[in-house]
Amino acid sequence: MVIKILSSAASFKGVSYNTDKIDNEKGELMKISGFGMNQALDTIRPEDLKNYLKMQSALNKRVKQPQLHAVISAEGKSYSKEALTEIAEQWLKSMGYENQPYLIVFHKDTDNNHVHLVSTRIGRNGRKISSGFENIRAIQSLNKIMGIDEKHNVKQDIAAALAYQFTTKAQFMMILESQGYTLKEKGDQLEVIKFGVKQDSVPLLHINDSLKEQCAANRAKQLKAIFNKYAKVYDTALKPVMVSMPGGYLQKPNGYTSDFAGFLKAKLGITLLFHAKDNKPPYGYSVIDHSGKAVFKGGEIMPLKELLQIQAGSKYYKEDEPVPEQEISQDTKLYYAAILKAALYNYPDLVQGLYHQGLTLIRDGDGFTMVDEGAQARIPVEELLNEADYNYLVEQFSRHAGTEEETERQYDSIRGINIADDIDDEAIHGRNRRRVKKARTNTR
Repeated sequence: MVIKILSSAASFKGVSYNTDKIDNEKGELMKISGFGMNQALDTIRPEDLKNYLKMQSALNKRVKQPQLHAVISAEGKSYSKEALTEIAEQWLKSMGYENQPYLIVFHKDTDNNHVHLVSTRIGRNGRKISSGFENIRAIQSLNKIMGIDEKHNVKQDIAAALAYQFTTKAQFMMILESQGYTLKEKGDQLEVIKFGVKQDSVPLLHINDSLKEQCAANRAKQLKAIFNKYAKVYDTALKPVMVSMPGGYLQKPNGYTSDFAGFLKAKLGITLLFHAKDNKPPYGYSVIDHSGKAVFKGGEIMPLKELLQIQAGSKYYKEDEPVPEQEISQDTKLYYAAILKAALYNYPDLVQGLYHQGLTLIRDGDGFTMVDEGAQARIPVEELLNEADYNYLVEQFSRHAGTEEETERQYDSIRGINIADDIDDEAIHGRNRRRVKKARTNTR
């Protein structure tokens, strides 16, 4: 959840901006409060609202730009318009605007659900509502409403960052910066800042003690295989990340990304940070591997020039290039357990779920093996799912056993399920439970 206060204004153009959204069916008026008799009208004109706000603002001539215009945005569709409206009301109350005239408008024209709030900074008594450290208080108020303990979270994030493998202090800083922290070196401490306030600090000695001479070489080779696999599917061409300037009406570039980088971050927990300066194209990049708990220089995985030359659908690399197997950590198993359950429960059928998660499911004797070819990961499913989830997977698998040819036609050459042998009646009806690991006593 994000709160952003847009620029102040004298003309209350935030009202027009939001009513235009409503008129164009890109917005919906969720609440209007404190506008007196105007609220009793069948049709409220934008000019009526602006005139009312100007009239109250005129009680204090010293404030030249009395408009308050803020945005509260959720990630994706995680919060409904009703939930966002309730959060907005609580936020206005916490900031001293509970009795002010205000309107809340839900916008539905972006990927992220969000609401706009417009009010005046001048109270009915002519006094200006406090705007001291407004941006910081805005974030703190929203965090309090959402039940977020800033101090507790930052300690957890620092501890988690120190558990990564990194070879330089700058790489350690990248881990926290990728989570929205600002870092400032002061004396023998590294101050960790968020919401404009120092939240904690890390002794530089602790960071130096955690430096590694080299991060896991096998994992670097795994990442190279992942890059080669998915760069043929998702475009690696770089494009600037645009952020809104104060006021929300103009944008400026702030860093770079690509469809390929977006996929890695969303699906595999791998963040690419591209390094550039003076508005020039990136000269390099770093890789934060959250799944493998390590940070790499991009060149250790694949030179940037080489990565950008891979085109979707190409055969740029040798598919038979050997990739050493790596022992699967518990964190990695938890990661694959999560995406396997997503494939199982969040899609119309198991085949489609496996396809979208980039996984293959192979029948292996009495059990099943989950395979991620790009990461060279092969894990017995019984190590990832509990008994109930495992039984449900067997049930879903059996439904597709007799329709393999149709599945192959539907998904072309994408393997979602690989049936090594037909699932028998015992597997379907009699032993739909996790097999306890015991020494094999038969020779079947």
